[in-house]
Amino acid sequence: MPTQFTFIRFYTHIGIRLIIVFLLVSSFLCPAAPARAQASTVCFTLPDRASHNVVGQVNSYWPGTANAAAGATTLALGVRRGAAVDIAYGDLLLVIQMQGAAINYENDTPYGSGDAANLGSGYLNNASLIAGQYEYVVARNATPISTGSLTIEGKGTGGGLMNAYTNSNSTNTQGQIRFQVIRVPAYLNVNLTGNVTAAAWDGTSGGIVALEVVNILTLGGNTLNVDGAGFRGGGGRQLSGYNSPDTDYRTRSTRNANGSKGEGIAGSPRYINFNGALLDTAAPYDGYPGTNNVGGSYARGAPGNAGGGGTDGNPTANDQNSGGGGGGNGGTGGLGGNSWSSNQAVGGRNGAAFAERSASRLVMGGGGGAGTTNNGTGTPGAGLASSGSTGGGLLFLRIGGISGTGTITSNGANSLDVERDGTGGAGAGGSVLVIANGTATLTGLTINARGGTAGNAWPSQAPGGDPGERHGPGGGGGGGVVYTSSAPTSVSVNFGLNGTTTTAGDAYGSTSGAVGVTGTAAIADIPGAEAGFECYTPTTVGLTSLTASPALQPGWLFVTGAAGVVLAVAGVGLFRRKRNAH
Repeated sequence: MPTQFTFIRFYTHIGIRLIIVFLLVSSFLCPAAPARAQASTVCFTLPDRASHNVVGQVNSYWPGTANAAAGATTLALGVRRGAAVDIAYGDLLLVIQMQGAAINYENDTPYGSGDAANLGSGYLNNASLIAGQYEYVVARNATPISTGSLTIEGKGTGGGLMNAYTNSNSTNTQGQIRFQVIRVPAYLNVNLTGNVTAAAWDGTSGGIVALEVVNILTLGGNTLNVDGAGFRGGGGRQLSGYNSPDTDYRTRSTRNANGSKGEGIAGSPRYINFNGALLDTAAPYDGYPGTNNVGGSYARGAPGNAGGGGTDGNPTANDQNSGGGGGGNGGTGGLGGNSWSSNQAVGGRNGAAFAERSASRLVMGGGGGAGTTNNGTGTPGAGLASSGSTGGGLLFLRIGGISGTGTITSNGANSLDVERDGTGGAGAGGSVLVIANGTATLTGLTINARGGTAGNAWPSQAPGGDPGERHGPGGGGGGGVVYTSSAPTSVSVNFGLNGTTTTAGDAYGSTSGAVGVTGTAAIADIPGAEAGFECYTPTTVGLTSLTASPALQPGWLFVTGAAGVVLAVAGVGLFRRKRNAH
């Protein structure tokens, strides 16, 4: 946009001589050459130069339906969820691998990580570990689309993707692997007029809030909320028993004993606690892998960052009711509590911490495992109250700066209380990334990514001896992950507390989760297309008045912008013509 010059000539009726005032006024948010002008710069199209009021669900989500190689410029998309907004040319998008990790599925202490020292939890650090990879890209499709083939421009080879992304169903050796594409609304300025939320993760898409603000995000005391929007808990079911050993780390869901594992980076179990309802995914091979092509999504082994389900102390009747393990993310989840009268340490193992976490690799909080239940106590009934709870979701925020106060929250959900049954493990805190431009501070912002608290087992019952009436409480959720470009007013990635049992408040073998992780990050750490403040120069000048001050000698010209801010002061020489003496 061409530079604008203003020349102002002042005269007075008594003969003020000509003064030329030179004033350079920058254009309003001029989208001129991007800050990084090299050939690899990829910038989205800013739709307008207005300030927008934002509230509710702002993102649209698409599951990836086919694998995409690094360097690819097209992606196959499924059915849109969330905001009813199609992808148009120039839109900013986020591509992210939600699940993708392999586990050792041996029915013993090497379950999960393959290391017996981890006692049945974790995941393998091998080529299948792709969960958490993400990048920003820009849409280049000719017409808006709601599903189908998407054309993109990225920072990878040939202007395509930097990473490869995988979509596959579960097999007898691998849990399901999923990625999604998210439309990221991009604005000049944003005023939050209420809370911003995400569509909950449903196994293919959702669980994320992502927002781009070139200049100022005005918080207005509101919250960006992805609490409990992440990986889901194992679904609790009232079961009558099955003749199997009480030492199992994985069993099939078709055997009527034990509790369901939670959901996480290594896959999804067959039975899931989805928004307080029991969801049967009918997943191939039972969701999680197992030998003999049958899979195994039940019992105490903890796959990836998901909590393990309880292994009952007496599977033949399923009446010993151990607790589910808590989910992990920045910190590990907690252990599920012991079995009832047999007092065996067979509760769900703790979901692992995501060791590969960084500002360029983030995952949602792991879901808690279910406790075992034969009586189906609590509300809702039929064993569902013994379910594990959901982890926190993901939040990505790139902004020029903030104004006012507000909160970002990505806490794991709490699991429920029951009576004469085991309780579920709690969900882990999610992940938050906030990057502001340059030296802009985040003062006024509060960020929470805490682990959930596990429910209590038979909390109204007197203990009646040792172990007496104690049943297995769930493990607490691990703390989440927070990366920011500068220090917010406050950050909490606290662990979630374990549940207790009876009026004695006994942990009974259950443990709290571990504290999460915080760190600093810069825009250079974020993979993919440039941020809005890199592509657009936020030199906003709203010219409202020109005022000459006759009180000063020499005079001054005051140039006033929006909100009364003085943008420039220029000297004006005032000369008076002498009168002839008479």
